Amino acid sequence: MKYYVVKKGNNPGIYNSWEECEKEIKGYKGAIFKSFSTYEDAKMYLDEKENNIEGVVCYIDGSYDKLTENYSFGGVLLKDGVKYTFKKKYLKDEFSKYHNVAGEIKGAAFILNYCVNNNIKEITICYDYLGIEKWYNGSWKALSDIAKLYVNFVLQIKDKIKVNFIKIKSHTNNLYNDLADKLAKEALGI
Repeated sequence: MKYYVVKKGNNPGIYNSWEECEKEIKGYKGAIFKSFSTYEDAKMYLDEKENNIEGVVCYIDGSYDKLTENYSFGGVLLKDGVKYTFKKKYLKDEFSKYHNVAGEIKGAAFILNYCVNNNIKEITICYDYLGIEKWYNGSWKALSDIAKLYVNFVLQIKDKIKVNFIKIKSHTNNLYNDLADKLAKEALGI
């Protein structure tokens, strides 16, 4: 079954058939609508607050488990109307002392590497930890081991991809940032 979202139209909402959707967009100048295979994705798109970002977009968040000292990241990549989700757990290591920041930085590197390997030439990364952008563009000096690792990685891929950054305030009901946070926690089993 398909779900049709009318974001801008006579009556914005989710419709169960093309015929219903078409009635809401027909004659409406600048109508915005999309179809989805799941109701959850349709609802997320309808409720999305940050819908003005063009191109390939990724939301990244990190998490940390105090008991095990494991860390993780979650990511939501939006490309051509398709949502890809990523999550990865890292076992306790020398970067665990950086807590969720370790997950955020490794998550950013993971997503950038994914883009390079999949011939994505430009991406906007939405993050809530400032270091992802500041170390990338060189405005912060890399002093910690994990920051140095990230900067070295960035130097290897910087000429292969254009990266735009948007700072997202954490825990402010941003749909995809919240989903990235949820995925990071799922990776840790918390």
